[in-house]
Amino acid sequence: MKNFVSMHAIILACSAGAGLAAITQGISEGAYSRIVEMATISQAAYANLCKIPSTITSAGKIYNAETDINGWVLRDDSRQEIITVFRGTGSDTNLQLDTNYTQAPFDTLPQCSGCAVHGGYYVGWISVKDQVEGLIQQQASQYPDYSLVVTGHSLGASMAAITAAQLSATYNNITVYTFGEPRTGNQAYASYVDETFQATNPDATKFYRVTHTNDGIPNMPPTSQGYVHHGTEYWSVEPYGPRHVSLSGR
Repeated sequence: MKNFVSMHAIILACSAGAGLAAITQGISEGAYSRIVEMATISQAAYANLCKIPSTITSAGKIYNAETDINGWVLRDDSRQEIITVFRGTGSDTNLQLDTNYTQAPFDTLPQCSGCAVHGGYYVGWISVKDQVEGLIQQQASQYPDYSLVVTGHSLGASMAAITAAQLSATYNNITVYTFGEPRTGNQAYASYVDETFQATNPDATKFYRVTHTNDGIPNMPPTSQGYVHHGTEYWSVEPYGPRHVSLSGR
């Protein structure tokens, strides 16, 4: 779980549908730099926000002792952003969530008809939902012109994905960056994310799902248990850098 994506090894594989021919194309330096910045913040969540950019301040801690879900709501005044970041797997308690593959109805988001998500991560979400929504509402009311960003790695990536989907019922200015995200939900959930965040359109997407060549976590839980990845995938393989892009299906 802690095989974190290399800060300098991020390229794009846009999952626009099965059966697409592989192509090569680059992404902009700006897009690449933004992904690296969010990866740095997600990595810092493992070390109590050590080495986050100096422009970013903490607006509040997210924590539940029973699930050991850890995160922060941050504010970047230089970019006018409210950033929510979740730590990935860091304890045996987290591992119990990771391995609870039983899907749970996404009851906190009735707009997502027929949606079900990873049972362990939904337990994690329920345990911190009020904290997350309260901190974001507090910041958004003070800084109404700021946009929202949600990010995380591994377990934290799925927490970020579920959080962003939930927040989409209230806010419409959300961008998501996940790193090493497991499959988080069923087809209905994936379709909701794709539509809400334009996640299958690399030119307009607001959801960047970044994976690493040798990371097996995005292949779990198995599709045989009804799990489906959502949209665009930014896939890190050699040769490293923003100019290499592989377009394929999910």
